[in-house]
This record gives sequence, C-alpha cells and structure tokens, in this order.
Amino acid sequence: MFGKKMLALSVSVLLLSACSGGGDGGEPAAQEAALTGVFEDSRVQGLHYETATRSGETNAAGEYNYLAGETVTFSLGGIILGSTVAGPVVTPLNLVPNATGAADPVVINMVRFLLTLDTDGNPDNGISLSAATATAALSLSVDFTVADLSNDPGVVALISQLPGAPVLMDVNTAQVHFAQTLAARPQSDWGVMAWGSGSWKSKTP
Repeated sequence: MFGKKMLALSVSVLLLSACSGGGDGGEPAAQEAALTGVFEDSRVQGLHYETATRSGETNAAGEYNYLAGETVTFSLGGIILGSTVAGPVVTPLNLVPNATGAADPVVINMVRFLLTLDTDGNPDNGISLSAATATAALSLSVDFTVADLSNDPGVVALISQLPGAPVLMDVNTAQVHFAQTLAARPQSDWGVMAWGSGSWKSKTP
C-alpha cells in the first residue's frame, strides 16, 4: 500500500512540473510584428511581392508587408523586376544592383515599363497594374538591361495584349517622372541626397 501511495505521489509531482511549463520557465517568445513598406514610382498598386514569410500584391497605397532583415522580390506575372532588402520605401533604384543613380538606364527602363502599364495613364494619382495585365505577363520575361527596351520580346508581347496597344513610355518622360517622385518624398526616406548630373547621389560629408 505504501508503495502505491509513493507511486501516486511521484506521478502527481511530474504532472505538476509539466503543467508549470518545465524548461527554463520563461514566457513564450512573442511573434515578430510585420512591418509595412511602400513601393514607390508613384505609389504602385498590383505589383506582386514576396519575402521569406510574406507575399501578396501591393495595395492602392503601394504598400507591402515584411519582417525586418528580409529580402523582398517584386514581379508582375512572370516578369521579375528585382530584389532588395525590404524597407520603408523601395523604388526601382533599389532593385538595380550597382545603379549609378536615378537616371541609370536600367532603372529608367523599369520606370518606363511601369508607366506604360498604368491603367489610366496618369501616374500623378499612382500607378495601377491590373490583374488582367499580371495574367497576360505570366509566361513572359523582360530584360531591363537591354539598350532598346521597345524591342524586348516580353515588352512587345505584353503591350500587344493591352487595350489600345499603348506605346512604351519614352526615356525623357520617365526620367522627369522618377526625379519628381524622389524629390516629393521626405528627406528622411532617402537619407541625405542631392540632385546632380541628372541623378540622385549621396552628398559627401
């Protein structure tokens, strides 16, 4: 009888220990809060984004979600724009490794592409990419490094499927638009920047 009582007592102690949490007794780690960033070339809606933990389409404010330290990739259908470290503001400039500035030809090709696909053709109220355009781009790819973007097979194929078959936005218009986009952001978004030689560059101390 004594042995049975001791066994029952031992089991009770083990159960109490398990219920108290065991281990180091610490509280469960809080789930890391998602952060919100903006893709800016005007605010771009309908651009697909993907990080290690989040994915979706940018909303009407150009917003996307991410966790600190993650890399984010932006795309439209099968067309990859590029990847960068996720942050409060991302622009085409961030997606081009070793870009020389906002007037970098590869950056401007990306800006031209997005401006051309805007559903209402008015970037002043944001750039909206339709679901139909994303679907039409599923099997396409674009090389933004080419000298003549208007002859890229992916660009030609996609534009031919858009209502009215619009003409690819010209370089000068894209440069002016992107410069105005950067200039309109609070300085805190970009750090200390200066406009010179047609592109944004960091000021030297």
